[in-house]
Amino acid sequence: MQAEGISNVDDEAREILAEFMVGVIKFEELVEVGRTYLIRFQQALDFLRRPSIYESSELVKSIVKANETKRVSAYVEAGCINAYDSAVSVSQLNTSVGKLRDCLLKAKGIIDKLQSLMDKAGNALLMNSDDQIEIEFQEPEQEVTASQKLDAAGCASFMAVVYSMVKQDYTMQEKIVSSLNLKSSSDELESYSLMWTLRPFINEDVIQQAMRQVR
Repeated sequence: MQAEGISNVDDEAREILAEFMVGVIKFEELVEVGRTYLIRFQQALDFLRRPSIYESSELVKSIVKANETKRVSAYVEAGCINAYDSAVSVSQLNTSVGKLRDCLLKAKGIIDKLQSLMDKAGNALLMNSDDQIEIEFQEPEQEVTASQKLDAAGCASFMAVVYSMVKQDYTMQEKIVSSLNLKSSSDELESYSLMWTLRPFINEDVIQQAMRQVR
């Protein structure tokens, strides 16, 4: 009877893990969408701050001086940036920030769902245990293959590790988006894009091991 109970809780935990990893995949998709809008923000801001052609080139100075028409003078006074292009860039800045915030809002919903599933797996494990146990959630030391089916404790541990990584990744993204403004330097934006792409808190090997368990 006890063996049947253990088997049932193991199956339940694997089902929860499968649903959990679906959420992780959705989070991964949002990360890619967010990266696109972060790059667009960087491009738009760099365009608005690009150096004036008139001030940076003696050749252009001589050309402008030799062709001083009203249209050319107005263009130079505007910093050699077309008014329409400037408006498009400002619109792109606003749109990018708005889309990034939308991504964060959706990501927060996924984070909350992942926590709920992780708690559900932990509760199922505790309710089916005869003795009071303490589960240590730590990154697996050895790779788990698809043929090695995890028991309930293994599933719960994987969920805890993956949740911790995803939560830290989300927190990093949140800080980056809240830091974006018109005064953000090019170096800052480059670092933000790099961190968003590298995702230093994510261990892809662990993610893949968990994915193999639910395929």
